[in-house]
Amino acid sequence: MVDRKNSFIGSTSELRHWFESPIGQIFRQTESVLLSEKLKEGFHPEVLQLDFIGWEDELHEAMRFAHYTILDHELNKTTNYPCIVGEADSLPIETHSVDVVIMPHTLEFEENPHQVLREVDRVLRPEGIILLMGFNPWSFWHLPRFLPKVMKKTPWNGHFISRYRVVDWLRLLNFEIEKSKGCCLFPLHKKEATTTRQKLIEKVLACLPFLPAAYFVMGVKRVSGGTPIFHLKDLKKRFISPLTEPATKIIHVKKERTNIH
Repeated sequence: MVDRKNSFIGSTSELRHWFESPIGQIFRQTESVLLSEKLKEGFHPEVLQLDFIGWEDELHEAMRFAHYTILDHELNKTTNYPCIVGEADSLPIETHSVDVVIMPHTLEFEENPHQVLREVDRVLRPEGIILLMGFNPWSFWHLPRFLPKVMKKTPWNGHFISRYRVVDWLRLLNFEIEKSKGCCLFPLHKKEATTTRQKLIEKVLACLPFLPAAYFVMGVKRVSGGTPIFHLKDLKKRFISPLTEPATKIIHVKKERTNIH
């Protein structure tokens, strides 16, 4: 009997090589643009990426002064970024210590994707961001994955999860979905410069469930009932001058009667 977890570990390392293939480079180009655009928005001190994919430099260039860490199933010496060996469903990372978690097709090759998202929720700080990429299981571009010779190869041997299901899982964990869209509409040729009209057409086509070959989801961790930054008494001391004590001594004024003739 084949160990399913070990087969997933092998698939994640094979996915790295698949991104170097002609069709994989098309996915890589589209996804790196989407991820980089979101990483440029704001300052993110601690960034965690689940699974080593080989094109982290493109994402790191989009950020400023970020501490970029990669978690993978095995230690890889081909990258200069700090690496942690561990499992995505039991992250060896402190709670509420990460600002952004990047998941490039992580859920497709995990035995328990629900637990992975719960772990991501645990390590993210309040208002932390999750950037998630996935293969669209409804796309007709992926029909060959049902062929016996193809379904055993990476990435077609992964467990594809729909974008709508992933969004539901994130909402159950109190994530607010900032972005959810299909991407990589035509994965058979490299994307060239597009006009405003072509961008509008692509935006409409991305709404079709069967056309996008992949999808992108951005969620923000919302925490209700947060702790106030200042206490009321501290605010009074800082912004309100001390009140003058009220007078307690009673002064009697003696009135003299005046005779008027």
